[in-house]
Amino acid sequence: MHFDLIDRVIETGTEHLVALKHVSAAEEYLQDHFPGFPVLPGVMMLETMVQAGRRLCAP
Repeated sequence: MHFDLIDRVIETGTEHLVALKHVSAAEEYLQDHFPGFPVLPGVMMLETMVQAGRRLCAP
């Protein structure tokens, strides 16, 4: 399974990358995390950072 959490890369350099992830309050996973106070799950944040790092290190 492949899912790309990065919506757009806006800047790259030899040692950095700036990426955007748009999050909507309508996202299904936010309905239960936490009801009335939606928070992006930490595992989603980590996966987004891993994906950004892979793009930065790609040849």
